[in-house]
Amino acid sequence: MSFRLTRNLRVLKPFDYKTIFKHGKIIKGQYWQVLARKIDTPEPRLGLAISKKVHRLAIDRNKTKRIARETFRTHQNDLNHWEFVVMAEHSKPAKNSIMSNDLLHLFKKIITY
Repeated sequence: MSFRLTRNLRVLKPFDYKTIFKHGKIIKGQYWQVLARKIDTPEPRLGLAISKKVHRLAIDRNKTKRIARETFRTHQNDLNHWEFVVMAEHSKPAKNSIMSNDLLHLFKKIITY
């Protein structure tokens, strides 16, 4: 499996987001909130919903999105048959590795849930 984050690995359509929000499991961490739904296709999918209410500055929202995409991209082999919507939580700034580990922990927790 390639480690590229191609278009078919992303949640893009509003209908898909609504389905995940309506039928997905939710789990919260210190820096993230993740909604997940089991799907039939073998490859995982990622959607991002980082709001201005949580991170007012665009630079903070973009940093959060980069961390989420990179964490998903590098661990996508472990996340098969799931689609995720990742949202940021109100929190104090932290190192990228700490935020990434928190998100990875949530991914693994929701898969074994």
